[in-house]
Amino acid sequence: MNKSKKPPMSRWMIFGFVVMGVASLGGFAAMIAIGIDKIRSGEGLDTYRTPWLVEFNYIGMLILFGAIAVAFIIAGLLRFVEYKKLRDFERKYGIEKDDG
Repeated sequence: MNKSKKPPMSRWMIFGFVVMGVASLGGFAAMIAIGIDKIRSGEGLDTYRTPWLVEFNYIGMLILFGAIAVAFIIAGLLRFVEYKKLRDFERKYGIEKDDG
């Protein structure tokens, strides 16, 4: 069988992904900090427009981020349960993983 090897990613590509990830996390943290500051100052229900011209408020933004976090946690738990069931199935029936 021919096993094709993918060329390794260049160091500049990896560096770019790291910089992009750090910048994204920084922007996300700034959005949450701004939302918390606005809610503490009593401006949580003031509306603002997103870049797509959708009216939104800071309380809704924080609720949305919380709902996204809960969805990721539930998806991770479901994936973990699926992994455990698959591992038990493979153990029970002696199925080996195919590396190719």
